[in-house]
Amino acid sequence: MLTVVRSPSGEQEGEGAPARRRCNFVTRSLTDTERMRLRAALRNLRALYGSWSCLAEVAGMKVRTLRAIATGESAGSHGSAMRAARAAGLTIERLLGRPVAADKCEHCGARRGAP
Repeated sequence: MLTVVRSPSGEQEGEGAPARRRCNFVTRSLTDTERMRLRAALRNLRALYGSWSCLAEVAGMKVRTLRAIATGESAGSHGSAMRAARAAGLTIERLLGRPVAADKCEHCGARRGAP
């Protein structure tokens, strides 16, 4: 049978309470330009889907979160950008990347329908 014994002070004997671990991960946030493009994309998707609630259901997010990102109250994240890209049927690079004119090829830049 195991018996747990504590010191009268409540601390463990020896070096005292164990030190807390520090979290050593790097958070990579969106750049200012990417945040601006995400906000614009969310506003356009809201217009496409007709309401914030419909977009929230498709994207799998809360309406309050979408509105906060679209208005700039929240910075958004890569995860929210990925959900918006899926709702738009695009890649995240296409959603957050440089805009391409609708009459030009997104790969080579040539005008569409030009001889």
